[in-house]
Amino acid sequence: MLENKKILIFDLGGVLIDLHVERSFAALVAMGADASILTERNCLINEYMMRYDRGDITTEEMFSYIASQLPATECSTEQHNRIAEAWNMMLGEYAPYKFHRLRELRAKGYRVVMLSNTNDGHWDAIEHIFEAIMGEPLQAFFDALYLSYRMHRRKPEPEIFLDLLAAEGADASDCLFFDDSVENCAAARSVGIEAVLMERNAPWSGALMND
Repeated sequence: MLENKKILIFDLGGVLIDLHVERSFAALVAMGADASILTERNCLINEYMMRYDRGDITTEEMFSYIASQLPATECSTEQHNRIAEAWNMMLGEYAPYKFHRLRELRAKGYRVVMLSNTNDGHWDAIEHIFEAIMGEPLQAFFDALYLSYRMHRRKPEPEIFLDLLAAEGADASDCLFFDDSVENCAAARSVGIEAVLMERNAPWSGALMND
């Protein structure tokens, strides 16, 4: 699987760390949000989440939208803090062996990069949690980080893959992409990048662990 590849591109949520969007939605419902609007397929919440992931709106704007869907029973500062806590509940468990494996792959000569749909709020939480668990910054395990909110693009937009290739100065055929989304893998393949569909939140096995 890794033969003839130079650059390995990894998704973050669902591949490297567990992702549980339903936990955040359940926490917001407990705060009084209407459950019918808090689904990944709801047009309005999905639009705000995509804009946030692209860096087109700020954390304050995202949380203000969420607050508008909640009963006004708390002062704004307290409510903001509770929204932030609920928002970060979707960030799940870390498996240290996956990150140690990234380091092994780099030692074998592969260039290892991350391509993640994420946002300012989540990224700040991820960096703090990761360093507390691993004792090293997340950046230390990668050659480069490509984050949607910094690139102002979002998977499965094909342009985000083209921007990554341009930044790397690489041909698509040099790359192998790991993601837990069928749509994201299809987008990668549309620009010539070979993609491996990973099971969300699953342990790694097979060729990825035994090249």
